[in-house]
Amino acid sequence: MMNVVLIDKFDGEYALRLNIKTRSLYKRFIKEFFMAIGKSYEEVTSRDIRNWLIDLEKEGLAASSRNTRLCGIKLFYRFLREEGLVEKDNSERIPLSKVEEELPYYLEPGQLIELRRVLKKLDDRAIIETLYSTGVRISELIAMKKEDINWPERSIHIPEGKRKKARIVLFTKECEIHLKAYLDSRQDDMPSVFVGRYANTKVGVAIIQRRFREYADQLGIRLTPHTLRHTFAAHLANKGMPLECIQTLLGHEELKQTRHYARLYEHARKNVYDEWT
Repeated sequence: MMNVVLIDKFDGEYALRLNIKTRSLYKRFIKEFFMAIGKSYEEVTSRDIRNWLIDLEKEGLAASSRNTRLCGIKLFYRFLREEGLVEKDNSERIPLSKVEEELPYYLEPGQLIELRRVLKKLDDRAIIETLYSTGVRISELIAMKKEDINWPERSIHIPEGKRKKARIVLFTKECEIHLKAYLDSRQDDMPSVFVGRYANTKVGVAIIQRRFREYADQLGIRLTPHTLRHTFAAHLANKGMPLECIQTLLGHEELKQTRHYARLYEHARKNVYDEWT
């Protein structure tokens, strides 16, 4: 019972330091930990925590997921020390598991062709082409306004990307064709480039994600809006575009933010080399 009271107090203490989603996850993981251990907070040892992590690994939980749970436990015990409720933090010296970085997943040209083949709705095709052609994030796509499009230059002004940094993205002739066809089919006065089915509000993230899941199931591939961002970067790398240019188009402020894209870039460039050797 005391554990539950302290967990609620911990949650309140970090209300202004963590976002609500992170706090909710940590609270759930901490409760799960104490239920699994069957001890009060002051009785828990380092061995208990290590054994719990081993059990999670045996259950098939990924290293990144185990690390998230351990971070929650570490933060909770830091809170207990700050409150003077424990003298020693038995989680302090337990290291996070090493996470093997996966290469960002992207569509091969043939998969992109198949995806285009099954797209029947004008709005879906316009969304797919815009995401693939520009490499924008889904939040940026939803925020696009008609006035942001420069048709003669085939470019779109992204006024507030991640970290509020504006940039210009380009789109292809094929994207122009499908984007114009979609916009010309509309009979509303909404300023948003993409709207919901009833054309009185901009399209929502959940709706786009649901459509992507439907196409993924139909084709038997992995497909999310972010998949097309990876595909955008990989295909430009295949065509020989320098990583620094791809970085700018993706809206990354520093090259280190493009680290996993750098691995994707090297992978894509190696594929080109292998085709010629």
